[in-house]
Amino acid sequence: MKQVFFDGKGKLHLKDVPSPAMQPGHVLVQNSSSLISTGTEAMALSGGGSLLGTALKRPDLVQRALKIVAGQGVRSAATIVRDMSQTWYPLGYSSAGHVISVGEGVRGFDVGDKVACAGAGYANHAELVSIPTNLLAKVPQGVSMRDACFTTVGAIAIQGVRRADLTFGEIVVVMGTGLIGLLTAQILRSSGCKVICVDLYEERLRFANELGFVNVLQMSKDNVVRSVMDLTDGAGADAVIVCASTESSQPVNDAFEMCRERGRVVVVGAVGLDLKREEYYRKEIDLRISRSYGPGRYDTEYEEKGIKYPLGYVRWTETGNLSEFLHLLESGAVRVQSLISSEHSVDQASVAYDEATGGNPEIIGVLLRYPDTYVNNEDSRVWRLPDRKKPFKQQVKLILVGPGHFARAVHFNNLKKLSSKVFVKGVVAATGSSARQSAEKLGADLASTDMSSLLKTESIDAVMITTRHNMHSKQCVEAVLAGKHVFVEKPLGLNKDECYAVLEAVEKSQVLCSVGFNRRFSSYAIDLRSSIANINSPKQIVYRVNAGGLPDSHWLLDSEIGGGRLVGEGCHFFDFMSWILDSEPVTLVAQSLSNSLDDFSILLKYADGSVGSLIYTGLGNDQLSKEYIELFAGGGVGVIDDYRSLELYNLPGNSRKSTVAHKGHLELLDNFLCAVKGEQKLGVNALDGLRATLCAEAALESISTGKSVQIPFV
Repeated sequence: MKQVFFDGKGKLHLKDVPSPAMQPGHVLVQNSSSLISTGTEAMALSGGGSLLGTALKRPDLVQRALKIVAGQGVRSAATIVRDMSQTWYPLGYSSAGHVISVGEGVRGFDVGDKVACAGAGYANHAELVSIPTNLLAKVPQGVSMRDACFTTVGAIAIQGVRRADLTFGEIVVVMGTGLIGLLTAQILRSSGCKVICVDLYEERLRFANELGFVNVLQMSKDNVVRSVMDLTDGAGADAVIVCASTESSQPVNDAFEMCRERGRVVVVGAVGLDLKREEYYRKEIDLRISRSYGPGRYDTEYEEKGIKYPLGYVRWTETGNLSEFLHLLESGAVRVQSLISSEHSVDQASVAYDEATGGNPEIIGVLLRYPDTYVNNEDSRVWRLPDRKKPFKQQVKLILVGPGHFARAVHFNNLKKLSSKVFVKGVVAATGSSARQSAEKLGADLASTDMSSLLKTESIDAVMITTRHNMHSKQCVEAVLAGKHVFVEKPLGLNKDECYAVLEAVEKSQVLCSVGFNRRFSSYAIDLRSSIANINSPKQIVYRVNAGGLPDSHWLLDSEIGGGRLVGEGCHFFDFMSWILDSEPVTLVAQSLSNSLDDFSILLKYADGSVGSLIYTGLGNDQLSKEYIELFAGGGVGVIDDYRSLELYNLPGNSRKSTVAHKGHLELLDNFLCAVKGEQKLGVNALDGLRATLCAEAALESISTGKSVQIPFV
């Protein structure tokens, strides 16, 4: 299917990519029309969306880049930056079309329904889009798709009006009569408010006149503040809704002067907020920010999982605002036909964007239209490289599933380094753009949004799974039962049942399954294990992880998706300690810091009498190394500092260090490929994955009960 993107440099692209696969809780929509935002999208393409420019304004991004340089070297950091600048990012967030398929668990939508779609990353400028149900609204009969594609922008305008908390008959100034401003003015009028329109450009105010607004003021000609005072008998407006887009703070400060005492100023547009306190304070003005489409926006529980807010607590959500705007279109209270400046086929996207970003004040709404003949089937979910390569006999034919940030930063480079042993046949991703871009970077023949399609239609030997944690077990089982060897990133599963499901499938199909416990393949770890190999007495290991904090919204902290840090990351360290001690964990006791599972300490007892201590914290600072290991055995000590150095005290072997961390990712992948070819024994298997998850589950139980817990490893 065709889809519009921009890259990290702000350049526009129209690409043919695989169509989205069906997901639970989602609806597949064949777009008819989509609206180009002359604000948000124009900024991205004019350089405001440049990743380099953004990074220079974000010290945290600069610090992250410096950490990559320190951990992986300048070359790796440069590769990551180049990858970001060349990556395609989807454009669009307001479209309308017909439902062609309904996912599992969806209620209230049927095939054939006309719907308006919302959300950046969902309601893309593409022939086919996959939309969560809370970002959809049914289009009433009599409302055209051309009109309905304005719905998301209309919801933004509605939310701004709601934030003003208006009553019938109040006087409201709309500052900025671009698309959102003109919609806002019409919504206010339909609510019984008296509207004054203000803009810099005469052309924009002419649109307001044509829509029936009499009180229009041009900032470059009129004394706007005085005129507003005259129109309100010297009292000032009850509210000002700022829909302008500028880095200047003047619109907000002018709004304070236009307002009456204890009036409201609502900021909808992206404007400067360097506020002049005197007028703001003197009038005791209520300044409010309006966030996007309404309550629910940016809440993954609401948008992605479909969780509804109780009506008694949240009367109007973003979904409600979408539906209400469509009702305003149906009743004729809001008209958008005169706001359509031009319409182009998706094939002419570059022409459309030239118009939208040209700075012409007469351009308000630019639409893209899509053919109604698109066929969605299994074949449409696979993109094929025009010049297909042939693998060598000795190469393992592999598909990669889930080319996320980690896979691109680590596995892509390693797959290229091991190209004599592996041929990347295809790439599967949640989005067609990610699948195709990744396939091109890896030289793969195929890109798809549906793993099942590639498993059924292509001859492959192995599958590499690097998706989010909640998908690991299910995808492993599917690949294994299809007779493919599997390399899966940690954890194997979020709980023991998911792990046992994989083990049963592996046993049934008699294939290999390796788990991404790379640290045991670090040369420093191997040397330390060798240095204690002849010590038969119990040992003690302390593993300290200075992990740093994560935002509450991070997917890893979601128990249903990432499993939390103890399950999602702790498994690494449980595996490492069992491996280096060469003994099975028997019992453990764990404590967490208050209610935080970002911070925990765990004491494990092993079958040979050894003891392991895991200290994991998000309270630290990244100026200190992330991982620090001390192992005490037989009168000697071994210390690994962040996999950059090994110090041995009274143990055989040599101490050494390097400037770049060596965590064993390449060696782990190499071992898997050699094992598939029958040249080596598999170094990590599904049983190792089960053991680590059982330790994590036992730790969670111990934290909950405050008691020591036996680890039921079988």
